[in-house]
Amino acid sequence: MTAPFALDPARFASLAAPGTGRRCLRLTSGDADCYPLYYFIPSLCREGRRMVYHRAGDGRVELRVLDLSSGADRLLIQGDTPATGWRPWDVEAGRGVWDHRSVLDAARERVIVFDRDQVLAVGLADGARQLLFTLPTGRMPIGQNCITADGQWLVYIHADAARYAALFDEAGGYGTYHARRHTMHGTRLCAFNLLNGEQRVLVNINSPIHHVLPLPDGRVVFCHPTAENGMLLTDLRGGWYSHLRTQDELGGCVCHYLATSRGLAYEILGRPDRVLAGIYHPDRHSRYEWPLPTAFGYTHTGNDPEGRMWFWENASKEAHDLRLLVEHRGPDDDTWLRLCHDWPSFGGGQRSHMHPQITPDRRWLLFVAGDPASRRNHIHLIDVADCGDTRGIPPLA
Repeated sequence: MTAPFALDPARFASLAAPGTGRRCLRLTSGDADCYPLYYFIPSLCREGRRMVYHRAGDGRVELRVLDLSSGADRLLIQGDTPATGWRPWDVEAGRGVWDHRSVLDAARERVIVFDRDQVLAVGLADGARQLLFTLPTGRMPIGQNCITADGQWLVYIHADAARYAALFDEAGGYGTYHARRHTMHGTRLCAFNLLNGEQRVLVNINSPIHHVLPLPDGRVVFCHPTAENGMLLTDLRGGWYSHLRTQDELGGCVCHYLATSRGLAYEILGRPDRVLAGIYHPDRHSRYEWPLPTAFGYTHTGNDPEGRMWFWENASKEAHDLRLLVEHRGPDDDTWLRLCHDWPSFGGGQRSHMHPQITPDRRWLLFVAGDPASRRNHIHLIDVADCGDTRGIPPLA
C-alpha cells in the first residue's frame, strides 16, 4: 500500500550516494544540523507534502516545516528552554525547544512541542499556538513521545528535574549512566487526551524511559528498564507493564524497536558474537531472530511501518553505511544491497545518525547524512524505487 508523497525532486539538490552512486536528494542545507523528529514516529504529514524537522545551529534548536512540493521552508517555533539536549544521547545545542521531544499531530496538522514546562500545539499552516497543559512543578520531559494510532492521546515521559540533573552531574556523564539509572525514582509515563484534556499516569517507574511508541490497538511500547535494555508493554488504562523480549544468555538486549503491521521490528545489541535482527508478535509472544553481517556495529533498524522492506543503518569501524536486505535465506546466506558506503557525518549524538525511514510512496528512504561543504548533517532522500520488498522473512506463528 502506498500513500501520497507530494515531492517535487526538481526543488532540491541532486547528488550521488558515496560508494554506490545511487540517486539522492538533499532536502536541507546551511550552517546548522537538520534532522527529522525521532524516526520512530512520523515527520511527514498525511497528505505527504509537509515535513516537520529540527534545525540546530548558532546555539539554538528550533522546529521548522518544509513544503516538499514547493521547497518553501518556514520557522514554526524557536522556544525558550535554556538547555535543550537529550541527555546523555545528544550533544547540547543550546536554547530552544526540548530536543527530540516533539510529536507530529498529523490528524490536526500541528506539532506538539515541549518548551520549558509548557506543552504547546503549533499549527503547521499558520503557526497558531495553543497551550495544551503545563508539566507539574519540578518535572521535565526526558524522552521521545508519541500520539496513539487513533489520534486521541499524547503519550509522554517526564521525570524529577533535580534527580535527572544529578544523574549526570554527579556521575560524570554517559560513562556511568547505565549503572545509575536506578536513582531515577518516579519517572512517569503519562497520557493526555487531545479531545477532552484528561490526564492519566500509566506507569510510575524507578528508571529513565527513553522513548514510547504506539501499537494500533491503543497499547504502547516503551523502554528501557533499569536493569537491562528492553521493550515494555502497557495500555491506556495503565497500572501495569510487561517485559517482552528479555536479555538472552549472551547478554543481548533489544535496543531500537519499531511498530510495524507485522509486529515489532528490532535489533539485538550487546552480544559478543553478532548483532541480531528480530521481529516480535506482542500478542502471541512469538519471535523470529537472525544474525546480521559480522561487519555490523552500532545498528539502527530502519522504519517501514508495513514491515515489508528491511534496511539498517550500520555504524562500524569499517564504514557508516545504509544496507537493504534483498532476500533472507538463512545465517550468512542472505542477499544484500548496499545503498551507500562510508557516508560521513559530523559532530556526534543523535543528530549524526542516519535513522532511515521509508516515505509514504515507498520510493525513497528519508535519512540524515553529512554535507561535506558545510560540515553539517542534513536531511536526504535516497532513491529505492527499483527495490522490492525483502523476501524470506517468515510470518510469525
